Amino acid sequence: MTGHREMPQRPSGKDAQRSVPKAPPSEFSSVPPPRREQRPLPQPKSTRLPSLPLPARRDRLYYPQPAPRASVQPPLTTPRSRPVTQLQQQMQPPRSAKVSTVATAIAAPQERATERSQRRLPLGKFFSSWPFWSLTSLGLISAVGVVSAISLFRIPNLPNCRAIFWPTASASTRLQCAEAYADQGSVEDLLAAIRLVDALPEDHPLRTDINERIEMWAEQILQLADDMFHAGELEQAIATAQKIPAKTAAADEIEQSVSRWREIWRKAEDIYQTSEEKLGEQKFQEAFATAIKLLAVGNDYWETTKYEELTQLISVTREDGNRLGQVSSLLERGGLSNLKKAIKLIAEIQPESHLYAEAQRRLKDIAKEMLDLAEASLERQDADQALAVLDEIPDGVDFDAQTADFRVLVEAYKSAWEGTIPALESAIVRLQSISRDRPLHSRAQKLISRWQDQIQGVAQLDWARQLAEPGTTTDLSAAIAHADKISRSNPVWDDAQAQKNRWQRQLETAEDQPFLERAEQLALAGDPMSLRSAIAEAENIRSGRALYDQASDRIRTWRRTLQRSEDQPVLARARQLAQEGSYQEAIATASQIGSNRALYDEAQSDISSWQGRVQGRQKLQQAYRAAETGTPAALAAAIALASEVPADSATRSDADLIINQWSWQILSLATAQASSNLPSAVEMARQVPPRTEAYNAAQLKIQEWQQQQPVLPDDLQ
Repeated sequence: MTGHREMPQRPSGKDAQRSVPKAPPSEFSSVPPPRREQRPLPQPKSTRLPSLPLPARRDRLYYPQPAPRASVQPPLTTPRSRPVTQLQQQMQPPRSAKVSTVATAIAAPQERATERSQRRLPLGKFFSSWPFWSLTSLGLISAVGVVSAISLFRIPNLPNCRAIFWPTASASTRLQCAEAYADQGSVEDLLAAIRLVDALPEDHPLRTDINERIEMWAEQILQLADDMFHAGELEQAIATAQKIPAKTAAADEIEQSVSRWREIWRKAEDIYQTSEEKLGEQKFQEAFATAIKLLAVGNDYWETTKYEELTQLISVTREDGNRLGQVSSLLERGGLSNLKKAIKLIAEIQPESHLYAEAQRRLKDIAKEMLDLAEASLERQDADQALAVLDEIPDGVDFDAQTADFRVLVEAYKSAWEGTIPALESAIVRLQSISRDRPLHSRAQKLISRWQDQIQGVAQLDWARQLAEPGTTTDLSAAIAHADKISRSNPVWDDAQAQKNRWQRQLETAEDQPFLERAEQLALAGDPMSLRSAIAEAENIRSGRALYDQASDRIRTWRRTLQRSEDQPVLARARQLAQEGSYQEAIATASQIGSNRALYDEAQSDISSWQGRVQGRQKLQQAYRAAETGTPAALAAAIALASEVPADSATRSDADLIINQWSWQILSLATAQASSNLPSAVEMARQVPPRTEAYNAAQLKIQEWQQQQPVLPDDLQ
């Protein structure tokens, strides 16, 4: 039916206490209580309009004092199952009247009993009689019941604002409900209050008071928006401010307030972002200096919550930076133990840290370094160490798949190192578990191909060993030919070459041993002819053959023996000539022995000795010629020439004798000069060479003569 509204149900129990007038449904959402202490708000001149028509009865049951705002509970949701008409609502008696009727009904028997008692008993006796006390007790019990009923069914002092049909509601009802909405203090309730009273005509007698309340409530909404701004809810504060009606004085402040809020917010965000950038660069002092600027931005949220958040972040990031420094040092040292310590340090850096991404990059470096360590262990064929390193690689660093594949490789290698065909086949089967989409699939395929070739090579080498087992030249040649079929790229090529070289040496030894044995038999005679025949026989063993070095040693020995027998007469003849003093002829004879002959070194030694003797004679003759003038200078030059005679020369003794004689002769000449010219005598004595017999005597004479010389004045020196 047109005009019907939903009939509210009568609350009972605790629900009766929650039956507070609530704004009608609207597009506004609830606002959380502000976290900042509200500033004092302007109050209206009067919270109630004295000129409004009020109900005739104003007892406490109908007009109780409003509860404090903090204790207001949201009203119950009105059921929508029983629509009622406006007439039914108006006919519904007030709840206070119902309670009053109940109280009157309870108190009526009491009053009638009291009147009958008063008629029957005198006043003095009545107060001491049992009917009085019975009625008194009954009255007290009834009062307690009434009070309990009132407490139980207590409702606000306002009409049921949820069920009022507003197009026909009176102005007093609108004002009462609007004040009830506004008393709840939320943005939605204040807006509901404004809408409720603003619907009255502009020429309404109460319009002045209504406008005053609208301005007050608009100012409260703006204050709530400012509180939201200081609580860190910028967009909600802006949205709240923009809900203020345009015709209010507070609406004129909206644009300025929003502009100020946005400017403060932008400045704070720039400061915060700049500080974070400094943190990312690990410039902690600059980051903290920038963070301090938040204390003066003009917003409680940024000056407290965000500032504390940023300073805490700087402190944590500084600690994380120190940890990364230790990680870098451990990485430089290397080794599994240092890498494990680095992983523990990185684990202490939390995901919210600004250095978390850098820590994860370092963790990847550590994982890669560990994979390199495992690879090195694999190259050393230390599978256990490689697996131990893989166990320490941390999970979740983009190396999980590679680590798992590498573990399969290690196990396959460990099997393949045995070198047998079953072991190689087992290794291949193990690698075939690495699928095409795995990171080490390509490497696994290469190893599979290599080990398949190795299986073929091992089979060929085993067959070659069986062929060579009898040890005959024919069998060895066949084994070598079969081993040559193994290609250089085959993993067993080195083993095949080593085996083939052993068979080749066995084959060459079997082929060349007869030549060496015959040569040794020929050399037993020791004569030049036999030695030459032995050398010729041994030279049949070519270079590179197994017995070549042994044959070469034999040939070298036999040739030296042969050369000695041929050159010994020549050297003996040269020595005979030297004994006779014919050193030049002796030198010429000994020079006939060539440099590749056995007696060459011995002949050269004799030649050097003989040449020294020849040179000694020549030097001594030159000395004699130099001393012929007999002057001290000539004698000193002669001594120098005689000193050049070699020590092993036959004329060395003659040279030493004449050197000493010439030294005494120089001293004698100096002594003779001393009688007439001491300075000249000193100069002569100084020409006596050291290591001669007269040298010490000459030094004594020099000192003696220097002391005898007169001291000249400084101006004559």
